[in-house]
Amino acid sequence: MAAQMEAKVEKVRILIKEKFHDNNSYFAKEIGMGREYVSAIVNERITADSPKFCNALIAYCEKNSLDYKTYVEIT
Repeated sequence: MAAQMEAKVEKVRILIKEKFHDNNSYFAKEIGMGREYVSAIVNERITADSPKFCNALIAYCEKNSLDYKTYVEIT
């Protein structure tokens, strides 16, 4: 069975607030995703278990020397 990933939305919100001036658009651009999609995840209009979002978040963390486990839960 494949591993499941889910973004820890509250932790992602803190990251966006601290590193991106609380701007989802800046964050979305940095991770290479659409702002509408990122906003939907961050505002919990859709579930945070998107592999594409989680992988982009992990890549951002690795690029910026952050522990991705703070932001993504893998089960």
